[in-house]
Amino acid sequence: MALFKSQEEREEDARRRAEEERQEAARLEERRRAAAEAAFAHTPIGRARTAFRRGDRYFQAELEVSSLTGEASMFGSSENEITRRDEEPDLLGRIEDEGWRLEHAGYVFVETGSTSTDRVFLSGQGTVTRGVVTGVYLFRRAEPAGGAEVSPSPGR
Repeated sequence: MALFKSQEEREEDARRRAEEERQEAARLEERRRAAAEAAFAHTPIGRARTAFRRGDRYFQAELEVSSLTGEASMFGSSENEITRRDEEPDLLGRIEDEGWRLEHAGYVFVETGSTSTDRVFLSGQGTVTRGVVTGVYLFRRAEPAGGAEVSPSPGR
């Protein structure tokens, strides 16, 4: 019972609790760091870094550029809205910082759905198309003049 412990025993209990809390904080920090590393590995930059370290000669990234959404109305009108993705405007440059050079870029529209409704006051139908524009980027391993290999940027 803590009521009858000596001063030394109470101090030892406090030291033990502090050490246990420190160890738990270290375990939590390690789990947080591992989760952050795993999440980074699935990003385009993380995948580019992994491919470079693996020695790949080419790296391909498919990135959503914009999306087309909309809702059909009961009057048969169709309203589409284009949403551009600008979360990371220099993403291609950052991939090049990892030791790659952009070789080719292409774009494709992938339709994810559409809705058609009859127009009430006019003939015909109103159609709303939904989908995404995806950029397909092919990078080649960058080599400076003389053929020496480029190292990816450190600390990124």
